[in-house]
Amino acid sequence: MAETPDAIDYLNDPLLATPDEKVRAARTPIVEQAAEVLARINAFYTENGAEPISQKGRSVLERMLANELAGLRASRAALTGLEPFDVHGLVFGTSQAADPLDDPLLADGTDIFQVRDALQPRATPDYVADRVPCQDFDRFEGLFDSVRQSVKERLRKPVPFSQERVEIGEFFVLKGQMLQVADVRDKHQRNGKDDARLRVVFENGTESNLLMSSLVRRLYEDKDARRIPTTSAGPLFEGASTGYVYVLRSLSPRPEVAGLLKVGTTAGRVEDRISRAATQATYLYADVEIVDTYEFKGHSAQEAERLVHKQLRPYHVALKVTGPDGTPHSATEWFRIDADAVADAVTAALGQKVRTIAA
Repeated sequence: MAETPDAIDYLNDPLLATPDEKVRAARTPIVEQAAEVLARINAFYTENGAEPISQKGRSVLERMLANELAGLRASRAALTGLEPFDVHGLVFGTSQAADPLDDPLLADGTDIFQVRDALQPRATPDYVADRVPCQDFDRFEGLFDSVRQSVKERLRKPVPFSQERVEIGEFFVLKGQMLQVADVRDKHQRNGKDDARLRVVFENGTESNLLMSSLVRRLYEDKDARRIPTTSAGPLFEGASTGYVYVLRSLSPRPEVAGLLKVGTTAGRVEDRISRAATQATYLYADVEIVDTYEFKGHSAQEAERLVHKQLRPYHVALKVTGPDGTPHSATEWFRIDADAVADAVTAALGQKVRTIAA
């Protein structure tokens, strides 16, 4: 396919490869991740004699590294143990410090996809303060590495964002930072439109619990935002744990719920997914108990859910539930089936890349 002359070749940057020699931090997972990021920045500094800068005309990786460096500087107070890896003083030394309010995830500077001549006014951040360290980032780190590699090898082609909603398991680039929608929960109506609470994990080891509408709005505001298609997992997810199938039993006293099981998927911990079950329509506004959990590989969470639900379609039961405010809701993912039959369906849908997690 012919490329436009002025297109940014962000798929074929010679610096996109991660250095072979990585400094490993024997501290927290967040510091370890930060050390790997800093190792890439140090390698750039050693090769070029200067820190990376995010400006128009710079290489793709240099802009990405500049954003990562700004993130390390903004978070250095929480990165105790990273100092030994800062061999050039780029984070803790005398290099120009980043404005802690200039969040690299939301900055409107010239990012890795920037092709405009003028900077746009900064939008008021609506979820910066909500970002916290991702405690299970080790589960996602390999996925981000695989996505970068698949983009570099042109196995996945980032495309402009043009959706009204996002789905679990999808990857996006926002303001030069990659993120994954790790979970979708608490589906509800907001201003007359469908909305949900998301668990969004960023490639720098942080996560945010934000509304789908907020993320969609940010992706539209960033003219250079990209979606990285994952509808066909291919080599992207080979060997990587990409999520869980959960089987739940409702603790609701409603007689019509007896004998039903809820089957769904999540890219994060099942315990986190159901922690607020009693407040969510999808769980019938009642607590649930975990019957079985299956870890799967080779599929995005979204694709795995589609495949499993296809197997379970003959057993599907449509439920209606009324919320505390009197609003009616449809509760999906409920099936009149036993746990053994669900196990057979999961294996049939996802093949041998499934491992049962002890309850």
